[in-house]
Amino acid sequence: MLRPDTIKIQHDLAMYCRSGDAPTIPGTSEGRLPHYRRLVLNVVSGTISQAYPITRKVLSEEEWQEIFVRFFVEHDAQTPMLWKLPYEYYLYVRDHDYAVKFNKAWLNELLWFEWLEIDVHMMPDEKHEAYTDRGELFLDPLVVNKDSRLIHLEYPVHLYPLAEVEERKGNYYLLIYREQETGTVRFVNFSVLHAWLLERMQLADQLSVKDLLPELLSEFQIQNVDTLENQLNKFLLEMFDDGVILGFRNR
Repeated sequence: MLRPDTIKIQHDLAMYCRSGDAPTIPGTSEGRLPHYRRLVLNVVSGTISQAYPITRKVLSEEEWQEIFVRFFVEHDAQTPMLWKLPYEYYLYVRDHDYAVKFNKAWLNELLWFEWLEIDVHMMPDEKHEAYTDRGELFLDPLVVNKDSRLIHLEYPVHLYPLAEVEERKGNYYLLIYREQETGTVRFVNFSVLHAWLLERMQLADQLSVKDLLPELLSEFQIQNVDTLENQLNKFLLEMFDDGVILGFRNR
């Protein structure tokens, strides 16, 4: 157990590193404290900047510094892992309404999009059902890559220059996933129908596409089944090629 005076010294040093307000800390040498703050500031600044390169580029220097300095001084980090700190940065920006303050309605979604690339890259490997590369595309249950995040966006920050995204506000579905063999994080833009189907395939992993067709037809009020099946056939083959669908579930 640490002694109370040791705990206070640690707390005071941490608060100095954040605020720059120098307290009297026993055992420290004159002139050395600023080096501690500089090192901590550089590590945190570098971590946040590397996590959000697009956001860092599109915000003005004044906007970026305003957010970062306030985050650095005010935010009590909850994670002991440095790579997770950018997630808390995203939450801080969102919860303090900087999107409204800076008149950038897309800001929260851009940060979330950039964070998820890190999150998917670092997430633990999910356990997948046994699968094979042989089967019937519509008749056999398919195994979907679980090392992924399927998200809904209002602003297409992944598709268009940010100067255009506000006028293109709508419903966009994006799968962020990690390739099984290489670990590379990739992105696939989905229609609402394809996003619905992929999510249902993940939730009902013992059902085939044929099993899900009646529900899909009802959900989207589709009459032309042949056209739909042709579209789904093309979509599923593309998902196989991209590594979103891993194979056919072993029965």
